[in-house]
Amino acid sequence: MQTQVQNPRSLLSAYCQLGKARLCLLVLFTGMIGYAMGAQQWQILECIGFLLGTFLTAMGANGLNQWVERHRDAKMARTRLRPIPSGTIGSIHGCIVTALWSLSGIVILYFTVNLLTAYLGFVTLVCYLMLYTPLKPHTPLAVLIGAVPGALPPVMGWAAATGRIDIEAVILGFILFLWQIPHFMSLAAIYREDYLRGGYQLLPDNPEEDKATRAIIVVFSVALLVITLMAPAVGLGKHLFLFSALILGGALLWLSIRFYRRYSISNARSVFRASIIYIPILMTLLLIDHRI
Repeated sequence: MQTQVQNPRSLLSAYCQLGKARLCLLVLFTGMIGYAMGAQQWQILECIGFLLGTFLTAMGANGLNQWVERHRDAKMARTRLRPIPSGTIGSIHGCIVTALWSLSGIVILYFTVNLLTAYLGFVTLVCYLMLYTPLKPHTPLAVLIGAVPGALPPVMGWAAATGRIDIEAVILGFILFLWQIPHFMSLAAIYREDYLRGGYQLLPDNPEEDKATRAIIVVFSVALLVITLMAPAVGLGKHLFLFSALILGGALLWLSIRFYRRYSISNARSVFRASIIYIPILMTLLLIDHRI
């Protein structure tokens, strides 16, 4: 299928959709939290290289994922208008461009930041494209595997600033890992039928009997609350972060318990929306608390 884009502005828009540019901004945000937390002194060129390399790596991973899943995406109402299944961008075009993004991102990280950050970027790509993507149609456990690359940006940021991985970076990554389970499982509950049409077994077929999934959301919400409250013990945040983690984590846990007790799309959507708000606020307050 040939590319149907007629002008540069439309092509840029299609590229942004292909690489999920808005999602990549969240990746950059969490990555920069790790960089800012670890850096004793900001190196401007290094910081720019980290931002550009991470952005291109994330865009490439998202785009290659869409290329692999293009036939399944065409069956789903939520994804059938993505650039490749809709024909806005041709399949070969999309594959080549996104592969170049990925390669360019890793190369930029290697030459402008350091080997460790480039290696973590490569691990992110491999885990996302060679483990999460092929397992997604076959097992709900793919969500756990997919949470690993989503947890690595703040670790990459810390590694970019320090050249190493310390316990603080591990805790930052673990917070992101735990957060993704309520986030993505509530999203899967909202679009359960759409995912089934696409051939994804992210959740059991019968939502009313699916208490196990809702229990997992509660368990990971509890774990997230506990790990954030313990974070100051290793030097991540102080009183402001502790208070924020208690309020935000408590609210997410309450909504998760409500969803567990009574299945409804409305309750699933409440968990999902709360998870969207949770990370930007928590991470911003963590950085503020770290710097004051």
